[in-house]
Amino acid sequence: TVAAFDGSHIVGTLGAFPFDVTIPGGRSITMAGTTIVTVAATHRRRGVLTAMMRDHLEDGRQRGEPLVGLWSSESVIYGRYGFGVATENNAIEIDQNRISIDGDSGSVRLVTTEEAITLFPAVHEMERPRRPGMLSRSELWWKHHFDDPKANRDGFSSLRCVLHESDGVHDGYAIYRQKSNWETGFPDGKISIRELIAPAPAAHTGLWQYLTAIDLFPQIEYWNLPVDDPLAWKVPDHRRIKRKRWDALYLRILDVVQALEARTYAVDGVVRLAVDDPFLPDVGGSFELAVVDGVGRCRRVDDAVTDLNLGATDLASLYLGGNSTSSMAQAGRIRGAQESIVLLGRMFRGDVAPWCEEVF
Repeated sequence: TVAAFDGSHIVGTLGAFPFDVTIPGGRSITMAGTTIVTVAATHRRRGVLTAMMRDHLEDGRQRGEPLVGLWSSESVIYGRYGFGVATENNAIEIDQNRISIDGDSGSVRLVTTEEAITLFPAVHEMERPRRPGMLSRSELWWKHHFDDPKANRDGFSSLRCVLHESDGVHDGYAIYRQKSNWETGFPDGKISIRELIAPAPAAHTGLWQYLTAIDLFPQIEYWNLPVDDPLAWKVPDHRRIKRKRWDALYLRILDVVQALEARTYAVDGVVRLAVDDPFLPDVGGSFELAVVDGVGRCRRVDDAVTDLNLGATDLASLYLGGNSTSSMAQAGRIRGAQESIVLLGRMFRGDVAPWCEEVF
């Protein structure tokens, strides 16, 4: 944790959680999870945030952390410090009276939060290597995850936990709340899903069949569905799932060579990148990325021999494989020959959309 002071008064705060984050290829690498960033209203526009962020990023470099991540309360703040949008999510709303969910599934059962703390971590770890952007969770973090003070429920119930099983194997879970509504004289209650993890297709089907068939609670909302989630393909009328796409996890790369060599790539090739990093100029520079059999080797090169130019923010946005180099090039974010832009996009893109499962 870091605090900024004016005399004896705290006027700014910043903290970091130690996470491992999944990257393309199934590996996890260290990421500082930036959090509790505040500046007192009396001290805005005085460089407080910039000073704390510079201290924070330099501290991460000293620790050897190649990545820093955060969820941004305001999307315009962190680009100036080299953070780019690395994952997105869909916030969805469903009226269960208008849909049915097709597919075979196993069985579901309600469990207590005490049971969930014991059973859910193994299911979460089944999914985490498959999905770039997912975070490690310690035993203490899991206990915090189920901390459920009444003041935080916004009129909803305490947490409900449901476990999915296929042939006796635990392969999915959901955490949700319920809120009754009888204003019209008819039951119009709401299910608010906090988290749904389904490594197995049958678990995904079974959990959604359960959640969309709870009597008296026809309205379902989930704030954090992966953008490539198959739910819409299991519903005959996909328009009945209202979706709104949001920016989610922002990343900042502190060591380009270490970060690019840690992940795997979809196609082989060689690209030379000029990375502009105004906030930390010595982190940027020119780099050659050579990929053979999906494995990348990265080194610094002379500035005069690059194929593409992009900012540190843009490289961070591409890192987990969830954004398009062609779209970014059309927006002027990436500059260079078209064949190099296409190659870079094919190298970085993955089969599974990156997704971060919680705000920290």
